[in-house]
Amino acid sequence: MNFVKYSALKFFLASTSLTLSTFSIYAQQQIPDINTVIASWEPEQLSITSLNEAEKVLSSSRYIFAKGNERERVARFANSMRANFTSLNTGQQERLVILEARLLQGTHRFEEAKQHLKQISHFHSPAAYLLMADIATQQGDVKNAKENCERLVGKTSFLIAFTCMVNAEFPQNPQVKLLQKLKAFETYTSNARPSERQWFYEVLADMSLQLGYPEAALEYLSQTEFEKLPISALLVWSDANFQLKNYEAVTTTLARNVPDIKKADDGLLLKWAIAERAQGVTSSTVQSQLSKNMEIRVWREDSSHAAQVAMYFLEIEQNSPLALKFAEINWQYAQALSDKKLLERARKANGESTNA
Repeated sequence: MNFVKYSALKFFLASTSLTLSTFSIYAQQQIPDINTVIASWEPEQLSITSLNEAEKVLSSSRYIFAKGNERERVARFANSMRANFTSLNTGQQERLVILEARLLQGTHRFEEAKQHLKQISHFHSPAAYLLMADIATQQGDVKNAKENCERLVGKTSFLIAFTCMVNAEFPQNPQVKLLQKLKAFETYTSNARPSERQWFYEVLADMSLQLGYPEAALEYLSQTEFEKLPISALLVWSDANFQLKNYEAVTTTLARNVPDIKKADDGLLLKWAIAERAQGVTSSTVQSQLSKNMEIRVWREDSSHAAQVAMYFLEIEQNSPLALKFAEINWQYAQALSDKKLLERARKANGESTNA
C-alpha cells in the first residue's frame, strides 16, 4: 500500500499566516446549520512577542505534543508585524515574508506562496531556498527544486545543501545509488546541529522505504528519540512498520506517546486507524475522532488535507467516489509522486483510467 506523508522539509521551516483580510487561511464556506459543531479551541493566554518565538512556536506544531493552536497564534503575531512592515529592518522583513509564505505553502497555496516570496528581491536566508525547493518538489518540479537546493551552497552547511539536492532528485530518479550517495555523507552528521542531523536521517529513511528497505528506514529514524521526531518522520516510521506488518507496534507506540487524540495530527490518526483495522479493530476512540475530523474536512472541501481525506475513504470508510473527489482536489495543488500514486489508486477504485 502507498501512504501519504508530509514533506520532510516542513520540519526545517516554521510558518505563519498572511494578513487575514487579504489572504484567508480557510476557504469561505456557506453557513452551517446552527446545531453543527465545527471545532472548539481553548482561549490562548500567551501572545507571541518576537520572530524567534514565532518560528519556534510554528516548528512545535509539527510534533505530537502540539496543542493545535500554534498556527493561529503565529498568524496573529504575523498580522501585527505586517501592519508595521515598512518599519522593520531588511532581515526582519525577509523572515516575516518567509513565515507568511510557509503558511500558504502549508495549506497547498503554492502559487500564492511563490508570488509572496517575490516581495524579497534577494534572499539572505537559506530558509527561503529550502522553502522554494519544498514547494517545487510538492508540485513535481524536480528541476526547479534542484536549482533552489544548489543556491544553498555557501549559505548553509554542505550536509543540508547536499541532502536537499538528493531529496529533490530522488522522486525523478529513485535508485539505490542515490541512497548510497547520500549515506556517504553520514560522517558529516557528527558536527551537525540536531535539526540538521534529524532531517538527514529522515530523508535516508524515506528513500530507503521507497526502495523497499523498511528495516533500514526504521534504523535511520532510530537515530533520533521517538518523541523528538516530527510528524513527517512519524508517518515514514508508520509506513515502514506497515511494510513489515508490525501493526501492533504502531498502535501501542502511538497510544503511549500521543498525549491527546483530539489534538493529534490527522495524518497520524489515519495511520493509527489503519493499524487498528489491520488488527481487526473496527471501532475505537481513535477511529471515532478521525471520523469526526474527516466530516469537517469533507464539509469544508479542505484542499490542504485532501490527500488524507482521500486515503481515509480508501482505507477506513470505503467510499471510492469521495476518495476520487479528494484525490483530484489534492492533485490540483500537489503533484509529487505520492500524490500521483494516490490519484491513480482512487481512479482504479472507481474503475477509471489511472493516467494522472
